[in-house]
Amino acid sequence: MSNSNLFLLVLLFLFGGCASNSELNASANNHDKAGDYYESIGQPQVAEKEREIAQKKRDDSLKVDAILVEIFKDKKEK
Repeated sequence: MSNSNLFLLVLLFLFGGCASNSELNASANNHDKAGDYYESIGQPQVAEKEREIAQKKRDDSLKVDAILVEIFKDKKEK
């Protein structure tokens, strides 16, 4: 990898505020749980919105930048 590509990658992470794959999946799980809760109290529209957010976060977790953050993330943070 050339220095310019590495520099662009670092800039992407700094300015993108990218979350890691595991962080996005954890957030998606929370939105799924919220959807279940709203469904149980008779709020199907809100439950649907929560599940849409969960699906978007899962889709985002499969993007290259989220996976790269997961790979290069300091293992001490976990």
